[in-house]
Amino acid sequence: MPDWSAIEASFLRQPHAQQLGELAASLARLNSWSQKSAREEVVPVLLSESLLYLSLLQRESQINGELAQLQGLLQDCQQNWVDTWDNSTETTNIADIASTWSQRVLAMSGVLTSESMSA
Repeated sequence: MPDWSAIEASFLRQPHAQQLGELAASLARLNSWSQKSAREEVVPVLLSESLLYLSLLQRESQINGELAQLQGLLQDCQQNWVDTWDNSTETTNIADIASTWSQRVLAMSGVLTSESMSA
């Protein structure tokens, strides 16, 4: 099981843009692992990680409506995981959600813009 305290401390030391980048990376991993055979064990951890990041973002500053929507989607996925992990349609849906949101959050972060890359 991950050391959630260490993950939280590391996350909170980062600037806001990098925190969003971490969330985007976690969602990208969720997308990838949702499509693998070991998903039963890994996906719940990645859902917890993404939800932790969202919770920390919310604690530090109000998360916007988009991130609140993502939080609701991930909570639904987490609550239903026991019933859906072996359903390829449902796991594909989780992968699609994670992929779409990973790209959106990465865009929100601005970490890939030319201005932040030159800083």
